[in-house]
Amino acid sequence: MLKKITFTFLKGLKKNNNKEWFDDNRDEYREVYKNFEAFTQDLIHSISEFDPSIASSHLLAKDCIPRLNRDLRFTKDKSPYKTYLYAVISSGGRKSGNAVYYVMLDPGKCCFGAGSFQPNPDKLKKIRQEIDYNLEQWLEIAEEPKLNAAFPDGIIAQESLQKVPIGFDGENPAAKFLKMKGFFVRKYNADSYFLKKDNFDDIVERLKLCLELNKFVNRV
Repeated sequence: MLKKITFTFLKGLKKNNNKEWFDDNRDEYREVYKNFEAFTQDLIHSISEFDPSIASSHLLAKDCIPRLNRDLRFTKDKSPYKTYLYAVISSGGRKSGNAVYYVMLDPGKCCFGAGSFQPNPDKLKKIRQEIDYNLEQWLEIAEEPKLNAAFPDGIIAQESLQKVPIGFDGENPAAKFLKMKGFFVRKYNADSYFLKKDNFDDIVERLKLCLELNKFVNRV
């Protein structure tokens, strides 16, 4: 399971986001990364047991964990490092555009979940069409009691349109979902939750409830 040093390191990095501090604590970072990599590989293995698309992708944890270095080309914030760790587990790899299972360790804001965050415009259009064509099936997924018990906010998006997109009737019964620019579920937990060995099974069981959501998104 995850170690306390992971959260200690990330808190320290948030306060000292510079190369000098990072270099002084590079050995600690290696230990943190090794721990998170092992956690992620265990998660991949567990998800593979209920999602054949993940099993057939033969994912390695190192390919599911983005680099800690930030892309500074298009931002005024020149802080060199992300102050959180996250893993993106997706059939075909984290850059495939497919639905994901994810875990993010951001002290005070740790979470996990599944779905599609920001699909590209073509993918988003296809998902919306699929929801419109198969609304009954989509609602069975979105209104599934066990899914909503596991992820109380239900299926959400980072952004939504003010109006139903062009090409859809404004009175469409799927309007709430057609406005969304993403389709995912998310569960926040205290940092301490991720340090308890018994909670790994809880994470897996909750993610298992996301299988139908991810399958729906991935079929377009």
